[in-house]
Amino acid sequence: MELQEELLKHKLLKFLVFHTYNKGYLSSFFHELSAKLVQREHNVVSFSWKGSVSEREKDGVRVIIKRKQGYLVNYRNVYQIIKKEKPDVVLSNFSYANPALLFGKLFGVKKNLVWFHSLNEQLESSKTQIFIKKQFLKLANKVIANSFLTKTELHELYGVQKQKTQAIPFWSNISEQKLMPSELKFKTVSQIIKIGCPGRITDDKNQHIIIETISQLKSENNYDFHLYIAGVGNALSKLKKKVQYLDLIDQVTFLGQLSANEMLTFYNQMDVVVLPSLHEAFGLVFIEAISLGTPVVVSSQFGALSFIKNKNETFSNVTFNPNSVKDLKEKLIPYLEKKGLPKMYFKKLYQDNFNKNMIFKMFLESIEIK
Repeated sequence: MELQEELLKHKLLKFLVFHTYNKGYLSSFFHELSAKLVQREHNVVSFSWKGSVSEREKDGVRVIIKRKQGYLVNYRNVYQIIKKEKPDVVLSNFSYANPALLFGKLFGVKKNLVWFHSLNEQLESSKTQIFIKKQFLKLANKVIANSFLTKTELHELYGVQKQKTQAIPFWSNISEQKLMPSELKFKTVSQIIKIGCPGRITDDKNQHIIIETISQLKSENNYDFHLYIAGVGNALSKLKKKVQYLDLIDQVTFLGQLSANEMLTFYNQMDVVVLPSLHEAFGLVFIEAISLGTPVVVSSQFGALSFIKNKNETFSNVTFNPNSVKDLKEKLIPYLEKKGLPKMYFKKLYQDNFNKNMIFKMFLESIEIK
């Protein structure tokens, strides 16, 4: 019995998780992942750069926040935290990845992991940046991709060996969030179909296609709808000019940047959400919406779609070609006629493909923890 307990004790690991700690849903994912590891009696430290300095414990996870400064100071902070904590496992992403990989290797971390999030079309990396990233990724024991699209790019662009990669999706806990009162205002007339489009407003997010689509719908049919665009970005003024040029001011409202609670309100209020990105490594907005049962019409270029099993004829009504106004229009019309797919279809789509227990198990297996 004592031998079994000792063997079990040896399986317990110390994790050092590098991610930006904030109120965003991606941050919530990494915190909840960390909390689940703590529930299995692993020791977890979370490290983040922000505008202030603090240290606290939440859900058993020790959260250490250092002030984000210049390149050298940031690297020194990563060096110091790995040296001090002596983790068995380092998990990093985004701008934390390079220093975490470098100093993790230096201090002999047993499992040096990166969670890779972005496609090169989104990063627009130079050849030099790609070369540098290649060298750092060589230091990883495993690279987790947030979709099969990202996994393929890791092989083809960054030269990461296939046996060192695994595709694991995110989950969303937005459905567990308590809805607080919000000052957001939407059309209350029941016959008006509310169409939502959330996300950064950039050319790559492709919001212009939904403007063109509703312009055609307005001229060709007698549908009663209103489009709500949530977000900010460098293409906002151009998009507003397009709305004005196409005489859609009465059919479109720009909501600006929404808080986490306001996003929950937004999803709950929409009759259908359109996600038109030209490139999306994963697409958290997609799984946030479907976890709440909000009907979605999503670009076929979303990486999250690569995890969906049983893509049958019904599912084909969920996706569209982000370069085709005709395709988007055909997928939207059933909702404008109140004949779209029901909320329960989308909730089941989420549960079948992005269940957090299933994803957590995939993560444990990827680092060979049972």
